[in-house]
Amino acid sequence: MKIVKQNDKEWLQKKGYSKKILLDENDLNHKGGLVQLIKVKPGEAAGDHYHKKQTEIFYFLTKNGYWMINGEKLTFEIGDTIIIKPNDRHYVMNDTEEDYVYLAFKFNYDPEDLYWS
Repeated sequence: MKIVKQNDKEWLQKKGYSKKILLDENDLNHKGGLVQLIKVKPGEAAGDHYHKKQTEIFYFLTKNGYWMINGEKLTFEIGDTIIIKPNDRHYVMNDTEEDYVYLAFKFNYDPEDLYWS
């Protein structure tokens, strides 16, 4: 058993968003596995990008903001889940006045597998 207290983790500032790494491949005993808490602040965006190898599953904890996935604008409700497959171009925008927060479950994660459009 492993218990992770998200308040014990530090926010890491990235380009347009922040993340907390909750579990890495050592915790999961799975090479390329990663679980993150992601926050997009009001007025910020995680720019258009894609991954060649990585699959991402996102579970929404808030419902503000929107996504552009392969040119389609989408919004999600609390509890919705999406899968972003390799080569899916995606962009996240928080156009509200509250933080946009969701969980990311990553498979075949490689920090070099990030391509900005």
